[in-house]
Amino acid sequence: MKVGRRSQNDRKSPSEFGDRLSNRDAAGAEAARLEQQHFNHQHSDQATPDRSKLKLREKDGEAIFEQYRRGATVGTLVKQHHRSRTNIRRVVNEMQIRRIRELPIEFIPNPEFSREDAEATIMTNMPASQSLVKSAQPPAALTGYLASLYEVPLLTREQEFYLFRKFNYLKYQASELRRQLDQAQSKRIGMDRVERLFEAALAVKDEIVRANLRLVVSIAKRYVGPSRDLWELVSEGNISLLRAVEKFDFARGFRFSTYASWAIMRNFSRSIVSEQRQRDRFLTSQEDSLGNSENHRSDQYEQEMLERQRQAYLRKILRQLNERERQVLICRFGLFTRNEPQSFKSIGAEMGISKERVRQIQTRALDKLRTNVGGARIDMPEMR
Repeated sequence: MKVGRRSQNDRKSPSEFGDRLSNRDAAGAEAARLEQQHFNHQHSDQATPDRSKLKLREKDGEAIFEQYRRGATVGTLVKQHHRSRTNIRRVVNEMQIRRIRELPIEFIPNPEFSREDAEATIMTNMPASQSLVKSAQPPAALTGYLASLYEVPLLTREQEFYLFRKFNYLKYQASELRRQLDQAQSKRIGMDRVERLFEAALAVKDEIVRANLRLVVSIAKRYVGPSRDLWELVSEGNISLLRAVEKFDFARGFRFSTYASWAIMRNFSRSIVSEQRQRDRFLTSQEDSLGNSENHRSDQYEQEMLERQRQAYLRKILRQLNERERQVLICRFGLFTRNEPQSFKSIGAEMGISKERVRQIQTRALDKLRTNVGGARIDMPEMR
């Protein structure tokens, strides 16, 4: 049996045969894709989405940024969150920009910060003193937290000035650099430096706070009563201390301990008045009033005694001033009243003098108190 020859049209070259296979494979792949698409449409609750094209949720972006800050590589984040490298880098960049814009970089300005030699002058080593080498010994009865406070030595005037100047200068640098960074063109090096400057400022603040924690305890002890626990007062006083560090102007030459003392005492006195008002507001029924009348009278008596002691102390100090000086300080800082402290302008309007004259009288009064009160430097907390 003879086999007939193939016609010319039946003969295929190797390349033509490969093309036929490729087209067949392409058609099969397209059919499979359409089938998968149809299945996903029919079973949308079971379909696996392409996460790289989904909009990133807020909490996922925060998680990516925190992992990156803790040392996770971009490659690790790509695998874990099923995102592209470009997407991960964009998320990290946007989150860092947001973080920097939200940093509370407020500082006390000073002309010295803008000088050419500011860096060399301010960022030096802290002045040493004999008082810092050896810390005071705690009383024998103290243990735990109170005893640990004595492990931190108190600051000298020079060291206090150095730390506050450095604290505000670091925040000044961070603020200036943040202002220069444009969100659309922010460089990671610049953003990293802003964060490093801010963290360095916080470290200096922590050093100042730790050196003054004993001051908070010593003041809190004076306000302890049946309804005022020492540890609650210490916690409240520490918050006042943190705020005082932010508001203290080192360039005025006053000791921070005096400034902080006034701020803490004012806060304690105000909280006592506020607690009394809350107690009066909620004790409305006769049954509650009868059931708590004895304790209420006792608490009120303790609070009134503390308030009288505070006012007697202030009056004793203010006797060294003339009538006009006393009036300015009383109005300026809300002493002996429940009113808010007044501005220089409002005090001047009441007294018939200019606000600058009020400022001069306040400065003179404070200078007189600093000179006369046992040689101690006294600075009333500034109200803004």
